[in-house]
Amino acid sequence: MNIKYLLYFKETVDNKSFTKAAEKLYVSQSALSKGIKCLERELNCVLIDRFTKEFSLTKEGEILRRMGGEMLNTIKEYEAKIYDCIKNCKGSLRVGIPPVIATAYFAPIIYQFENIYKDVDFKVFEAGAKIIKKMVDEHTLDIGIVILPFDNCENYHIEPLISSENMLVVHKDHPLATRKTVKLKELKNENFLMLDNSYMLYDRIIAICKQAGFYPNIIGESSQWDFLVEIVSCNQGICILPQPILRKIHLDNIRCISLTEPEFPWDIAMITKKENYCSKPMKYFKEFTLSSMETLKN
Repeated sequence: MNIKYLLYFKETVDNKSFTKAAEKLYVSQSALSKGIKCLERELNCVLIDRFTKEFSLTKEGEILRRMGGEMLNTIKEYEAKIYDCIKNCKGSLRVGIPPVIATAYFAPIIYQFENIYKDVDFKVFEAGAKIIKKMVDEHTLDIGIVILPFDNCENYHIEPLISSENMLVVHKDHPLATRKTVKLKELKNENFLMLDNSYMLYDRIIAICKQAGFYPNIIGESSQWDFLVEIVSCNQGICILPQPILRKIHLDNIRCISLTEPEFPWDIAMITKKENYCSKPMKYFKEFTLSSMETLKN
């Protein structure tokens, strides 16, 4: 079986589009279609139903989607093992980090790792933790940095990294501004400004507010934490953000307050899929990150 044509098929199925798959693979649509037809001739069956309005696979196509994906993952793992044996600590490493966590902790870790392991093709992808987790699931990323807890954690190797607290951010003229602590239930009638739902923190805030007996009144969302703080500084709502990034803010007209009942920790972890082969670049990045975080704690 031609592995290139199998990859063409997988990308077409994942994108549910010949056009999008061709763009992603940097090949012409005609070359991609020709490759899939060659695969169909080799297997003596039709894989994609081309007579329906919506993208649809035949029964044989569904079998190849499942088993062919497993085959490509196995090939990728063995490729990484061969690289490890021949090239020592060369190879590629793809790590996903949410911008909030990157800002709080990872800038020096990334810089130092790149300088020590110069032979590693090292790429960092920034997105919300939910997107990062999804990309780890899809094998687009080798390692993901996320916050705990999350669903289906039994499918991952999880390395807890560091813990701090999430804090309430209010304008200096807000009635709660002089308080040292605030109970979650006291925020029932507040207007919430939130990091958008690509972040695990979004789901965590909703869950913990429900635990306190209410659903938050969300008036605005953004992927940029500093933008949310700027809105709070204009006295347009409140937000909840991790303490480490709030240390980087120097605005005289906001106040940061600890949350209680329940307490609201910000637990950061490094995840990899249990089924994935741990290459040397992955191993060294894990060890380097754990060591760096231990230094921060001390």
